[in-house]
Amino acid sequence: MTATIELACDESAAVISPIGASLVRFSVGDRPVVVPMNAFDGAVLAPWPNRIDGGRYDFAGDSHRLPITEPERDAALHGLVADVEWSVVERTESTVSLAFTLGPTAGYPFAFDLQVDFELAEAELRMRARALNSGSAPAPFGFGFHPWLSPGTAPPGTTDPVDDALVDEAQLVIPAAHWHETDERLIPTAVRPFDDGTAVPADHASDDSACMVCKDFRALRLIGGTILDDAYGSPRRGDDGWSRARLKGADLREVVVGMGPGFRTWQACTGDGLDEDLARRAIAIEPMTCPPNAFAAGEAGEDFDVVAPGDELVVEWSIALTGADDTSCFLPK
Repeated sequence: MTATIELACDESAAVISPIGASLVRFSVGDRPVVVPMNAFDGAVLAPWPNRIDGGRYDFAGDSHRLPITEPERDAALHGLVADVEWSVVERTESTVSLAFTLGPTAGYPFAFDLQVDFELAEAELRMRARALNSGSAPAPFGFGFHPWLSPGTAPPGTTDPVDDALVDEAQLVIPAAHWHETDERLIPTAVRPFDDGTAVPADHASDDSACMVCKDFRALRLIGGTILDDAYGSPRRGDDGWSRARLKGADLREVVVGMGPGFRTWQACTGDGLDEDLARRAIAIEPMTCPPNAFAAGEAGEDFDVVAPGDELVVEWSIALTGADDTSCFLPK
């Protein structure tokens, strides 16, 4: 069994697995932030995140067929590196860098040197991912990351933690202008803009998991019974170029997931398809550099990146818990 890597900084702790360079756990004091759910727990998703319909795509005049890894939906799911062992390049008490060499394989005849750096500070984790095209031809590439966020513990004034809290009790913000409508196999069929002139009515009730009104989390509101396994495009960004999703837990503390300029899409999943003891116990908020099925249905350079030989794609993202001291444990550069 591959040993995990434990990072520490004051009251913050994180557990990284070399399998998939995965962020398995992150906590601040006794407050869980990232938790394992036995479903791509915090894994790096590359060279594409999410699904490719039928595993088929065309690129640079050639047709490719990837292995089907989600047979129930006839899809190639979450890339090629989520279940392989990465190598530790460098490690300190609060940082670690992992690397993996991705060679040409069935359906993806391209080569990349991958590296992911984790830096733990008090109440924050920062990640930097790099994909260097080590092959001889331009290649399509996408990054994604799959952390499961805890909905929190007990509200203030109570004594016992809510170990079985559901995401229903948390509030969510996903700052994005578009929603990707999907078919029953979760393959996008349309990109639909939210109506800026509407809001979710207080008495709105939906019996359809594809209800667009229910998918609108541009303003902080209760998740309730909303079923999410959805992609959101055109992310709203701050002056620094970052987009930030927020999950306000049952304890009123907020988890903030930030994604830098290289990301195009948010994915949110409430885990309804997991085992009964795990379903809706956490929510995956996934930064992705391209939307689902991008290689097959998107436009190269617009919907997904094309990396030239010798060039690299570099992205940064972060997870922070608000309300804690911001004491840095980063080593001097």
